[in-house]
Amino acid sequence: MRISRRQRDLEGLAWAGGFFDGEGSTFARTGAARPDYRQLNVVVPQSGGFVIPEVLTRFADALPGLGEIGGPSNDLFQWRSTDYIRARATVATLMPWIGAVKRAQAMAAIALVDEQYRSGRYRARPWQRRRLASPIPRGSTATDGPTLDRAWAAGFLDAEGCFGLVRGAPRVGGQPWYRIRASASQHGEVGRPADVLLRLHKITGIGRIERHGEPDDFKWVAEGLPAMERVLAVVGPWLGIVKRDQARDSMLAFKAQVRLKGDGTHCKRGHAYDVIRRRRNGSVLRRCNACSRLRARRARAALSRPPRPFRNVARRYTE
Repeated sequence: MRISRRQRDLEGLAWAGGFFDGEGSTFARTGAARPDYRQLNVVVPQSGGFVIPEVLTRFADALPGLGEIGGPSNDLFQWRSTDYIRARATVATLMPWIGAVKRAQAMAAIALVDEQYRSGRYRARPWQRRRLASPIPRGSTATDGPTLDRAWAAGFLDAEGCFGLVRGAPRVGGQPWYRIRASASQHGEVGRPADVLLRLHKITGIGRIERHGEPDDFKWVAEGLPAMERVLAVVGPWLGIVKRDQARDSMLAFKAQVRLKGDGTHCKRGHAYDVIRRRRNGSVLRRCNACSRLRARRARAALSRPPRPFRNVARRYTE
């Protein structure tokens, strides 16, 4: 389905708002030459080796003319807006999409910068009060709705999300097992998750939020292949290349694991069950004598006892 340019621009701004909620910051910068002078800065960092990360280019495209990408410095690129008018325009443009924490941070920084002009310590140059055209599409004020929410969630996951495998519980007699999951962490308040995590949880409609490290640190987690597929169905159209590849690679690695699991007639080692009967409570008892002998032999070995002699060679089971 073809979408209009206005809708595409709105989705780009919603994605940029989510990305800024994860990586961006607004602050009043001071310098050594004039320690009492504050400059408004809006910064979005991202590591990328020697190539500008695709997400930073995408962020700059969503906010045309409001900032520049610089770097790398120690493997780090930055989208930065330091001109007062452009920085103010950036904040105003992102304000409808970013969360309460980033909004409060931006307003506090603007108040610090404006105070030095109101107090008379510094006089603003005339060009510092000019107005810039907003990149928000003309005639559109809607900033909510399922589509824009999903674009925001994709931006936040591009900034703070992780798609990968984590070590699971060991499987008896098998190789180490790894679980697949999508996650995103964020600091909030002590005992209360950050609003952006609650928003992400609501938009994806899946997963849980749990404590992660410090008392104010929480993580949204969605585990299992169906959960991963659900998350990708929600945010996939807006997700960046790096996270999309990360999700694909983790799903391939998860599916490539050998799952040790029996069926109704054979145990996980492939032996036919010697006993199959239904218990009084309705459950089914299945017993494999070959595996029982293997476990007994392993237990004797753990006690440094030699294995029992077998007259019947066929009973000398090994793994």
